[in-house]
Amino acid sequence: MHQTPDFRQHDDTGTQDPPPVTPLHKPRGPSNRTIGTALAVILTAGLVGAGSARLVAPSDSSSSSNGGDTPIAATSATDPEAALQAAISSVQGSVVEVRVQGSGFLQQSSQGSGVVIRSSGLIVTNYHVVGTADTVEVITASGQSITAHVIAKDQDEDLAILRPLSTAGTSVDLIDDSGSPPKSGTTAFALGSPFGLQNTVTAGVVSAYRQDDGRPIIQFDAPVNPGNSGGGLFDIEGKLVGIPTAIRSPVDGNVGIAFAVPASRVRAMLARIS
Repeated sequence: MHQTPDFRQHDDTGTQDPPPVTPLHKPRGPSNRTIGTALAVILTAGLVGAGSARLVAPSDSSSSSNGGDTPIAATSATDPEAALQAAISSVQGSVVEVRVQGSGFLQQSSQGSGVVIRSSGLIVTNYHVVGTADTVEVITASGQSITAHVIAKDQDEDLAILRPLSTAGTSVDLIDDSGSPPKSGTTAFALGSPFGLQNTVTAGVVSAYRQDDGRPIIQFDAPVNPGNSGGGLFDIEGKLVGIPTAIRSPVDGNVGIAFAVPASRVRAMLARIS
């Protein structure tokens, strides 16, 4: 089972426990899990019927996205809104919806997101999105349904790699965070399918760079919800910063504290299967 990160911080002012960590995946069924003292309700939305999870038809990516294949035009620092819009347009065609149909007791139906990576054409998502599945359905940004095989999983890293049987969309580059992580205050936006609403964009900043049981993790404040799991967290240049995986919240919803698996861990996962 996916071990949800605790992310507890030392508090010298009192002994009150922090709010629970809520992974970005909610399986269909009664088996929401408690791990330690933290409630684990994963950031993937449950499927509610054939086709019904996509409540709003996405726009055709061919008219709204260059998928990063064309460099984003330099935008004046005095027009950050235009820069953000250009970055969003450059990556929209690379983020897909991932649907898993349950089979048996161990695999429940669920819905999350994924990102097409330029160097390979493979799709990166969260381990907790695919679970025990070997084959999943991928809905591209243009609304096409294709099949993808799960070719690699790492439960500890909460990452999985999918190989689509046909082109899943345009693709993106990962940031180079080998030397230093994204700085606090760096503009970041999330793109995914919260509650099945494909091509949903939320924006914020990198809040902090933390450690989860010895592994790096990015804290950010762009609102993410069930269904964002496995989608993309991008910078203002349209490069992949990380994969949203969990939120911390006292309620079953976002309060502005979210976490993403950083690009360095995604790159290492891809290197192991190349």
